[in-house]
Amino acid sequence: PTDVENISKNETPLTSKLCVECSCNKDAGVFDCRTKQVGPNSFSLEEWQSLSKSDFDVQSILLVSSGLEAVSRFSPMNVTLLDLSHNEIATIEASCFANLTLLEVLDLSHNRLNSEALNPDVFAGHYSTIQYKPLKNLRVLRLGANELHSLNPDLFEHLPVLEELSLELNPFKVIDQQSEIAIASIDRLVSLDLSYMELEDIPKYLFHTPRGLRYLNLTGNLLQQVPAALSYATNLTWLSIDENPIHSIVVGAEFPQMKQLTFLSLSYMSQLKVIGRGAFRGLEALQEVHITNNPHLTLLHGQAFLRNDTNNPERLEWPPVKRLYLHNNNISYLDAQLLVQWDAMEVIDIRANPWACDCSNRWLLLSLLPIIERTTPAILNNINCKSPEQMAGLSMVDLEHKHTRMRCPDEAGNNPSNDGTLLMGLLIGVLLAIPLTASVWCLYKRGCFGLFGSAQPAAYSRAFYSTTTLNKELEGECWVGGISTHFCLKFGILLWICLRNFGAQRWSFDNGLYLRLMHQCCKPSINGTKWCSEGRI
Repeated sequence: PTDVENISKNETPLTSKLCVECSCNKDAGVFDCRTKQVGPNSFSLEEWQSLSKSDFDVQSILLVSSGLEAVSRFSPMNVTLLDLSHNEIATIEASCFANLTLLEVLDLSHNRLNSEALNPDVFAGHYSTIQYKPLKNLRVLRLGANELHSLNPDLFEHLPVLEELSLELNPFKVIDQQSEIAIASIDRLVSLDLSYMELEDIPKYLFHTPRGLRYLNLTGNLLQQVPAALSYATNLTWLSIDENPIHSIVVGAEFPQMKQLTFLSLSYMSQLKVIGRGAFRGLEALQEVHITNNPHLTLLHGQAFLRNDTNNPERLEWPPVKRLYLHNNNISYLDAQLLVQWDAMEVIDIRANPWACDCSNRWLLLSLLPIIERTTPAILNNINCKSPEQMAGLSMVDLEHKHTRMRCPDEAGNNPSNDGTLLMGLLIGVLLAIPLTASVWCLYKRGCFGLFGSAQPAAYSRAFYSTTTLNKELEGECWVGGISTHFCLKFGILLWICLRNFGAQRWSFDNGLYLRLMHQCCKPSINGTKWCSEGRI
């Protein structure tokens, strides 16, 4: 505890034997036996009396990791803090703390106490037929990490002002009726730690009586949904449900109305996948939210915090969140309407998420990142794009500095920036297909495809030595499909050059076949005969 850490200064040797075995700090009023092997039994009543009779006013006793197995009654002292943690304590004498009437904090955690050993008589105060004297100042009781499976229903009857109870790391598995009665009987309870108790559910009316409960820790249990019992914790201000196997928080399984809750933590939840619409709508006073380190959380609905005003249902309201932690999840999109007061927030942590860098997250670059850079620049690292593929690994902060414009996927989910190469290929294909098709049509109309038919060799000879000029034939302005034969011949020459330069290396280019093709196309032109025979085309 912080109030007993400064113990080693101004130590004064006193006459008591206990101050020889342990450390006595007169100025701080601390008797420190931490890590000193006292033995299986605590000091006797006489030894404690020798300490109290000296001029040492003991206010704190630290018997931590001292090898204790049994604790006997203490003598009257002005002790306010007694730490017996990290021992092997299995038995405690009845009315053990009755003489410590000013005791406020008792730490019995990390021992071997079971349900039978921890009974109401342990905390009993002085008894008389005239006046009942309980431990009227004990506010904090720590029982964590023992061997408790249940609680005596009257366990806390001698602790009328108990405010803080810690039961963490006890293998309860279920809060039975006896334990429920014991906890519910603490009407002044403010803080309750039920973490790591292997609980699958919380009794519905557990928090009905302690209406002043403000701090509740349910971390590390086996809860599969938000406990309905929280509906009775109306004054709760702090809640942690970390490390529970909750799959989703959606309508019908959302948080109940807790108007005073300001802190909520939903972290390290390995099964959590969805936080849906209205998940937090009953938490209208939230100021700090931790939703971190949830590896399967992909959806944080844009209306998770949104609620309708009670007096005016048409009016929409959001909680006044000041600190939002969303790092180390699997979230790709963040809705701008998740909260509305982004520019007034103190901390926004969105690191280590697989962000989609498209137009849906454009507001992150335009609005959110500048806010983070202004308020908490230390947490701007590791905010990177995961998709689309061409932007994977890029820093969103760099994109924001470069004023990069993020584009939207199309209806099929494809990003238009991926289509540049495809569109260019289609354009080139169309430009080539039009003249090529026209050329083939021209060749067909001229009977060039007769080369592949059953024409006689004499036909080629007559065509080759025909006296008709190519120019005269073209004077007739032959148009096929809207394309001039001039164009057909020019494209034929271009086609031959292309095939000659590129095609011959990959395919066995047949010059003879091409010449026969051009002889047929040029018939009966004398110029064509000359060009073809000279190989000029």
